Amino acid sequence: MQFVSGKAKHQLDAKNRTRIPAKFKNAFPQNEKLFFVKYTTGCVAIMCESVMERKLLSFSDVDPADEDVYDAKRYIYTVVDDVVEDSQHRFMIPKEYREFANLTKDLVSVGMGDYIEIWDEKTLEGKLNGMTVAEANRIKKAYMEKQEKQ
Repeated sequence: MQFVSGKAKHQLDAKNRTRIPAKFKNAFPQNEKLFFVKYTTGCVAIMCESVMERKLLSFSDVDPADEDVYDAKRYIYTVVDDVVEDSQHRFMIPKEYREFANLTKDLVSVGMGDYIEIWDEKTLEGKLNGMTVAEANRIKKAYMEKQEKQ
């Protein structure tokens, strides 16, 4: 998977179909399966199989006797579904995922390094409204310092 960043606007059609914007499409390995993921509140992620496998490895050694952790593993695996493209490279975002992310007609895809997120345009604008590069860097620095202390 090539590194992806930036954003691209696109839309859902009347049948709730869209395409991965060209800006991001070529970053995904050609013959690798793609998956929808309920990844964070407010968006639906699209990840290729190799990225999904890497992100799910942390659950590979979960002890089934630890019911809470195993239920978390079970849940995580239920919020992943195949992306099925038609001959024109469109795909329908399933209703469950559209509702989870409150996706309407106007969408924005955001490159997140090794996957993309699909947001409702107004939701993303509201979430990032007023954030500056300086603020984003301050938040990241505080997060990194917290991780180092753990």
